[in-house]
Amino acid sequence: MKQGIYFYLCAFFLSSVPGDLLAQDDFEYHPALSDNFTVSLGAFKSSNSLTISANGAIDVPEDRVDFDDSVGVDDRSTLFNGQLRWKFGKQHKWSLWGQYFKSDATGEAVLEEDVAWQDITFRQGSFVEAGVKVEVVRIFIGRSLVKNQQHDFGIGFGIHNLKLGAFIQGEVKIDDQTTEFQRGDASNNAPLPNLGSWWNYSPARKWLLHTRVDWISANIGDYSGTLWNTAVGVNYQAFRHVGFDLSYQYFNLNLGVDNTDWRGDVDMTYSGPVFAVTGNW
Repeated sequence: MKQGIYFYLCAFFLSSVPGDLLAQDDFEYHPALSDNFTVSLGAFKSSNSLTISANGAIDVPEDRVDFDDSVGVDDRSTLFNGQLRWKFGKQHKWSLWGQYFKSDATGEAVLEEDVAWQDITFRQGSFVEAGVKVEVVRIFIGRSLVKNQQHDFGIGFGIHNLKLGAFIQGEVKIDDQTTEFQRGDASNNAPLPNLGSWWNYSPARKWLLHTRVDWISANIGDYSGTLWNTAVGVNYQAFRHVGFDLSYQYFNLNLGVDNTDWRGDVDMTYSGPVFAVTGNW
């Protein structure tokens, strides 16, 4: 009788537990290598370097404004970082990737030296506010050249769509007695194609080492320059469909812009750790 009660209690307990939690032993290596969909939602703890010029000569260092040092813009920020991958096609060797992150850094300062921005010169001693915005949407399609239970190596091409913006505003000292409030804005949208490669390796069933590199160096329309977007990290699969990821990301854009909206130069770097929760199925 007792055995029957224990049997029914065990059956009730097992029927009440989600199947995903019971299926912990259905993969030999990290399941992200075999599953078709992977999503990552995390926070990018970034150290920023932002050097920009507007309506000046392209590639002339003295025309650039160091936004974090000169005008007090935050040189550290926490950004949302989201990524998605879908594998499809024969043997699921084709992949479509997406990535998004956005930064909106602002600051204020009393100038220790003159700062020229567009056709405005903010004199030493002026109080200024400034900001830099960047929004990155990355779409990438690639093909795995080596793909098995433990390895996934591939190459591909895509587009980094960049929305860039910067402003400086404040009181401009005209002479010893008078000041004038001025604001200068610069913004543009730059879709830049890129080449890329990735490598994922699972040394054990719950661990995944991963790296990715995207690069371009070209003259395209009104834009010329170099872009690097790299990441390297490790993922731990805590449950069948849920993992935790720690990686280091480096994004650098060195871009010359020559059009009617913005003539100038951009040198931006965002780098730092990314902490994320991942899902795969």
